[in-house]
Amino acid sequence: MEFQGYIEKLRDDFISHEYADEIKMAKQEFIVHGGELGNEIEGYEEALDIFFDWYLFERPQLREGLTPLILLSRNTNISEEARKIYLDFTNYVHSIFTIKKSASHIKVMDIFTKNKYLVTEPPLAILEKGDMVEARLLLFRGEYRFSGAFCFYPKSIYPIMKTKAAEARKGGAENFVPLIRQLRKLKTVWSRCSRMDIHKIHTLMEEGRLA
Repeated sequence: MEFQGYIEKLRDDFISHEYADEIKMAKQEFIVHGGELGNEIEGYEEALDIFFDWYLFERPQLREGLTPLILLSRNTNISEEARKIYLDFTNYVHSIFTIKKSASHIKVMDIFTKNKYLVTEPPLAILEKGDMVEARLLLFRGEYRFSGAFCFYPKSIYPIMKTKAAEARKGGAENFVPLIRQLRKLKTVWSRCSRMDIHKIHTLMEEGRLA
């Protein structure tokens, strides 16, 4: 089975009617953490992809206390090869990346750690050199692949993102998830107030005067 088959197996097992209540609770948690999922918002499909990516790879199920990914890796009905692949997936890299593109592959740089990764079989059509995008890298048979969920940022936010990343690095931060959520929230708020200067929006959010 190829990479996409393993992703589809994970989605089919945990995004189903059987998990409807779990998904409903997960959506509420996602919104509390600064996500937005209303189908009236700009970029709804992108937000939904990011939500399900978080749900499958990061969020522990309430009953078992383990993520869907880990639960699937422990399923006794899958092959040893599949188990190893899903275990490799647990070593994902979730961050915001700068895209450095060539004719046949994509090199990405984590804006927080400055680590660089070569991504094989990337979706070349939707990624451009210089883009800054939230994504998740999965290790598959020794190579990195994108999980398939992307949050694209407008160029107007890039200077703020770079400044916040540099501040976090200088401060010795090791967990960048809260900052990723803040930047995603900034993008969402800006999409509603696009006539306002992005730096003004950022200042108001930092002061707690705009949510």
